[in-house]
Order: sequence, then structure tokens, then C-alpha cells
Amino acid sequence: MKYIVRKKENRILSFLLDDAGHAVEIHADRPVDGPVLGDVCIGKVEKVAKEIQAVFVEIMPGMTGYLPMEDLVCPIFTRKGPSSLIQQGDELVVQICREAFGDKGVSLTTKLEFSGRLVILTAGGAGIGISRKIPEQKRQELKDRIMDSGEFEQFTDRAGQCGIIVRTNAAEASREEILEELGLLEAKLIHVRLTAPYRPAFSILCKMPSAWLRRLDSLNETGTEAILTDDPELFSSMKQYLSGTGGEKKGAGGSCLKEKLRLYEDKLLPMHKLYSLDRELDRALAKYVNLKSGADLVIETTEALHVIDVNSGKSRAGKLEKEEQSLKINLEAAAECARQIRLRNLSGIILIDFINLSREEDSEKVTEALREAVAKDRIHTQVFGLTRLGLMELTRRKVELPLRKQLED
Repeated sequence: MKYIVRKKENRILSFLLDDAGHAVEIHADRPVDGPVLGDVCIGKVEKVAKEIQAVFVEIMPGMTGYLPMEDLVCPIFTRKGPSSLIQQGDELVVQICREAFGDKGVSLTTKLEFSGRLVILTAGGAGIGISRKIPEQKRQELKDRIMDSGEFEQFTDRAGQCGIIVRTNAAEASREEILEELGLLEAKLIHVRLTAPYRPAFSILCKMPSAWLRRLDSLNETGTEAILTDDPELFSSMKQYLSGTGGEKKGAGGSCLKEKLRLYEDKLLPMHKLYSLDRELDRALAKYVNLKSGADLVIETTEALHVIDVNSGKSRAGKLEKEEQSLKINLEAAAECARQIRLRNLSGIILIDFINLSREEDSEKVTEALREAVAKDRIHTQVFGLTRLGLMELTRRKVELPLRKQLED
């Protein structure tokens, strides 16, 4: 894998390329004034909407977020009215957990989350969870190695009710490295809890680094071949971030990634031409995606959902029986659909219209192939199976805007 960052117009484009040079993820970030995804701040309750079980919270003048009642867990109030229930005028600590989508504002939560390369600390959580991408046998071994029940109880005595999620990158890390990072995240949580009562509404208690920098934390240490940019300013920012001198202390993983950081300086062959970045971006925005079999995907977006149609019209599968040919195309399409969903950052409700199969066992093979393919995605994606109309239904958690929306002015 290569992580490549470049400036283009008023955006910072980041590309995660696989070993074949094809984009796995593309993001387009632009400078934003005010609170952004991940920021922890003090908001003021504007309205309690019991009919939709939600609270509207103003997090800065003119900017209101949506807080579902189900996410109102272990709230930290900095100013509370006489009622024990949340009410208009209350001030509390919230975190932006999802960007604004369309005419919907940002989504908020009181379940504060602090992420590192190895672990995630969640206020209001419980116990220790291990990434499902780590083999089951190693998951239990890792859980036992980090801390026993007594040590975890001591940890929550200091930090308050919280949970720990061990990330995939921790699989090869030492106990000392994991606990060191956990200690840094614990200090952040304690700092928020101690200082929040003395801060006014709209204060930002914890400012997150830019999104394109935070994605460095998701890179696999051993699987990342290089981190490249042709912009000296971006290079300096990444160097500081990985060194821990940009406000984030990094452990051994950050140091290892820092060694893979390179400033691309070849003036004869620009970086974006060498890695065909413009071509990869165009492909990620195209309506049609060609498959090796000669079939293609048609990807369209509506206000409510995303639709992918598997079209076998140009398939060159040879003289295979129709059912076998359709199964072969669907299996190929399942892998490509998962790749396109991640690449384009599609989220919410997604429907895939696969080629109809007469045998139930073949349909199950396609469903299982899709589940295995989406499991590689770092954003939680759930495959529900076929609807009565024969459409494959899945959902992907909304965190950031789809790529096409990120590129709109």
C-alpha cells in the first residue's frame, strides 16, 4: 500500500493505493472554519424533540447539531437546569461523530471517543473489545495480555466509565506500546472531564488534527510501503504528526511510518502522473465500471440511497451454462462492488441488483462473497441479504461525505 497526499485547488487529496497501483480509498478534504469531525466541544441545548427522540444542540453560533437520545450516554453537563432530564438551555460536552449530510447538520454524541493507532478509548463504553480483523485465537490472547479485570477496574476508577477497543494495528504491538498509547488517551479524557465545568458554551475542549492526517493512524505499519507527497508544507505536517511534535505523541508505530515518509521531488515526472492519480480519481467518479468478464456495474445515487446494477450485456464468459456464467459474474461483481463502495465512500442504504440466480445455494455464495469483501472495509458495513424483489441490501455507517460530495464546491 502507498498513501499519497497532494494539493489540488482548494482541496487536499489523499489516495490509498494497493500494490497494483489502484486506489482503494480517495478523500478530498478542504479547510473548514469551526468544529469538525471528531472535535469535542461544549454545546447548548436549543430544543428537545421528544417526538423524534432527539436533541438539537448548538455547538457554535449558527451551527446546530443533532444528538439522538440513544447517544445521550453518561453526559457531562457543564450547566444544568432544575430538571433531571435534559432541557433547553442545558450545556454539555458533545463530540461531532458524523459530518453534515445534505440539509442535515452534524451528528453529535456524548459517548466521547479518543482514537490512537493501536487503541480507541470510549467514554460510556464498557470492557475491552478487540478488532474482528484480528484472528479469533489472537484476539483472546491480546485481550488477556493488555490488562486483567483488576487492572481494568483500576483504570476505570481513574478515567471513569469507559471502554477500550483494540485496533488491528495492535496485533503485533507490545503490551508496553499499547498501554503507553492508552495512557495518553486516558489523559485526554480526564483533562476534558476536569476542565469542562470551567469552560463556557461553544468552547472546543479537544481539537482533532486534520482528517487527512488522522488517516495515517489507520495505515497498517507492515503493509504500508511508502507515504508520499510533493508538497513541502504537507510533508512537514505529516512529519510533525508522526513524530509527535504536532500535538500528538506517537509510539513505535508512528516512528516506523515516519521512516516511510518521502517528499517527492522529481520535476521531470510529476507525482500525480507517475501514479496516475487523475485517472484514479476519474474512475472513482465514473457511472460505469467495467469488469474483467466483460460485464459492468452501473452506480447511481439518489437522495435516499445508492444503487448498483450488475449488467452482463458485454460479458465474454464463453460457453458456460447460463447459471454458471451468471454466478461467475456475480462473484466478480461482489468483490468489485465492495471495492467501489469503499473507494467512493458510499454510506447509508445501498442496494445491489445482481443477475438473478435460480439456485438458492448460488445466491448464498454471492451473499457470502460480498460479506467477506466488505469485511476489509475499515468502516462498518452490514450485508442483510436479498430482499423479496431480489435486491441485495446492505448498509454502511455514515461518517464522512461521499467522495463526489467532498469534491463539490
